[in-house]
Amino acid sequence: MEKRSSILEAAVSIFSREGYPNARMQEIATKAGIGKGTIYQYFKSKKHLFQQIIKEGIDLYAISLKNEIKGYAGLEEILKKIVRFSFSFMEKHGDVLRMIASHRILVDESMMKWIYDRKNKVINLLSKIIDENTEKTPRNFEDTNLAAHCFFGMMISVIQEKVFHNREFNVEEVSDRLVSIFLHGYK
Repeated sequence: MEKRSSILEAAVSIFSREGYPNARMQEIATKAGIGKGTIYQYFKSKKHLFQQIIKEGIDLYAISLKNEIKGYAGLEEILKKIVRFSFSFMEKHGDVLRMIASHRILVDESMMKWIYDRKNKVINLLSKIIDENTEKTPRNFEDTNLAAHCFFGMMISVIQEKVFHNREFNVEEVSDRLVSIFLHGYK
């Protein structure tokens, strides 16, 4: 597992610096401190390695998000925590996001299906949080699910400004304002 992690870390660095087409497996191996052949013991191709970086990044986000919100109560506080955590996570792992955006051609149909499935798991988590932390009035799953989609979309849109356009934000302030707009509307 240690070698595999070293390969993944080296690949993120090389892919983000050189771009996928210019990245060489030998350079990744050298940066990871292993022989080139060792990479192929863990990943069957450069494309497979690239896709595994994306998959592990998305899985890490989902798992970390669940752990991050444990112990928080109240919809407003949980949503603020989600925004703050997501900003921090995406900033730390912005290279992976930029890799996906700049090499979209490598995200084939099966990979898109996988990403969509994982996104839906996050949306379902948000939907459950919203449902469990709002007044028990008659509503259906579509309402809560739509609200989760709206919140996630708002948050990701703002995070993209930071990751892709280097826009500086006060994360605490943006978190408070985003959650306020989501819960109370724009006034």
